[in-house]
Amino acid sequence: MITFFIGQLEEVRPNNRKNKETGVVTTSLEATVTFETKDKEGYLIKSTEQIQMEMSDFKTLSESKGKFIVIPYLTINTKNGTYTFPSDSLSYQIFDKNPFELKKPL
Repeated sequence: MITFFIGQLEEVRPNNRKNKETGVVTTSLEATVTFETKDKEGYLIKSTEQIQMEMSDFKTLSESKGKFIVIPYLTINTKNGTYTFPSDSLSYQIFDKNPFELKKPL
């Protein structure tokens, strides 16, 4: 199943991880994305995620800070549990404004 995480891209930073067994260091990109909305009573709800992305996207994402990003997620169910991670088969999309922001009636 494909779902989407939508939010404002707040930060982009390289993230180094060292494999304890092999000692090999891998670098990935950590994007901080915040989704913001209000509930039925008008109270603010925020959800911030640290999302691992490909280092090849560093320049594009760094230039997109403050914009809105839509990241496709793949969810799989196995006998060991449910796993959700960014999809390799679909690419993210960048928007200048929140794609969920409704236009106010005239």
